[in-house]
Amino acid sequence: MNYKKYPDADLLESYTTSIDYSDKANKDLCAEIDKRGGIEQLRSRVREQNIVLDEMKRIHKLAFSLYKTDPNPGKIKTSITSDLLSSDQLHKTIDIAISNIEKNVKDTSINSRTIIGGIIGIAISSLIGAAVWLYSIIQTGRMYYILTPGILIVSYVIIRLLTGQSSNNALVFIATFVAAFIAIILGLWFYSLLTK
Repeated sequence: MNYKKYPDADLLESYTTSIDYSDKANKDLCAEIDKRGGIEQLRSRVREQNIVLDEMKRIHKLAFSLYKTDPNPGKIKTSITSDLLSSDQLHKTIDIAISNIEKNVKDTSINSRTIIGGIIGIAISSLIGAAVWLYSIIQTGRMYYILTPGILIVSYVIIRLLTGQSSNNALVFIATFVAAFIAIILGLWFYSLLTK
């Protein structure tokens, strides 16, 4: 097997797994580990990588908590320090954290576009879902509740497109289920009108 393309963490995991299962490692695997300085050096590099990742996670959490108290990016950047990351890495990590936080805040906020898009989305997806529900009842003479997840997905996609927000937004989440419920009721009502 070709282990040259494996990152250090995957190489170490392969080694550990093979030792756990067969008490010895593949020759190719051992050769690649030796080329990279041996098992101890590999473990050391993986530990260092994990320390950096943990530090980045800490910075993200700290940026989020600071953003909740004061959403000023300049103040957040000056408040966070790190002994492990270089100045450039620190600023990039903070910028990414602030960008993610702002996207999350925008996605979860309820504004006029969310309300109007949600109402229009409920109307459109309810009619489409009702048509699908009615068509299935007419064609088969039975109600297939297995279509409900499909109606939910269609409702979510339409509402998401119209609002520009995901199911993390409470209104989008609720509107999706309301639209699906209305679609089922409308489909049954249309069917009852046709069978009279």
